[in-house]
Amino acid sequence: MSVIDRGRDLSLEDVAVWELGKRFGFYGSVLAIVLASMFPVLWILVSSLKPPAELFVFPQEYLPYTVTFDGGFRIVQQYPLTLENYARALGQRPVGQYILNSVIVASGTAIIDVILGAMAGYALSRLRFDYKLPVLLIVLFSALLPFISRLIPLYKLAISFQGTPAGALFGLNQYLGLILPYAAFQMPFAVWIFQAYFKQLPDSLEEAGLMDGLSRVGVLFRIILPVSMPAMATTAIIVFIYAWNEFLFALTFMTQDSKRTITVGIALFGGQFNSPWGIISAAVFMSLIPLLLFMFVFQKKIVEGLTAGVGKA
Repeated sequence: MSVIDRGRDLSLEDVAVWELGKRFGFYGSVLAIVLASMFPVLWILVSSLKPPAELFVFPQEYLPYTVTFDGGFRIVQQYPLTLENYARALGQRPVGQYILNSVIVASGTAIIDVILGAMAGYALSRLRFDYKLPVLLIVLFSALLPFISRLIPLYKLAISFQGTPAGALFGLNQYLGLILPYAAFQMPFAVWIFQAYFKQLPDSLEEAGLMDGLSRVGVLFRIILPVSMPAMATTAIIVFIYAWNEFLFALTFMTQDSKRTITVGIALFGGQFNSPWGIISAAVFMSLIPLLLFMFVFQKKIVEGLTAGVGKA
């Protein structure tokens, strides 16, 4: 083998090692970020499966099983796994009803924001009218107002509805009494997501629909929205998660136990002198399951929606 051939072989080996190192560094970094992000969820799961006495052992045992090489390879159980916390959580509080209430409120909020946000976003991205920029700025600045500043006025409004026909829909302990404020709070986000996504769609889609005799509303619902699933999924899931996790308004507006959402229900497990962390962990993990399922199913659409318009003028 000549000196040139040896040099070529060495350079190829160096390149292979360099590529292997880059891949190892990239995937290692991704794995570290994923583990750091998922650690709270895994810790909640582990805590929910521990016997109550094991929750206060120091130092904490993070895994139920460990590997030891003392006297040979062995798998040793550090503590038993139990579903006692889940049974006690379901027995003490109507967790299923809490989750159902959260599903109703969060789903209603997401549906309203997707429909109205799409209509507003379409108008702001496609139609020509005066004062478009001021309208966009007003939408943006409205999202900067702290939510707590709207709590007292909305609560007084809900109180004023009590005993009237409107109270049956918008008063205290009514689903719409939470859905409408939540939808209003997240509407600026929905409008900006949709208007950014619609800007990247080609004009030929609308022109073809208008030439076929469709109105602007028909073009939106029959042509634009069917090809805008990433924006719709992104808006729906993020709004759903916000409505699912919100606590202060749910605590204030839902005073009946049968109408409380899961976030408020979890807070009720703790007492004045006692906090049953195992039961609370079980209830928290049960509340995470719908969110994890939605995120897993729609994760690709969410990424596409959030990155819509990146790199475009």
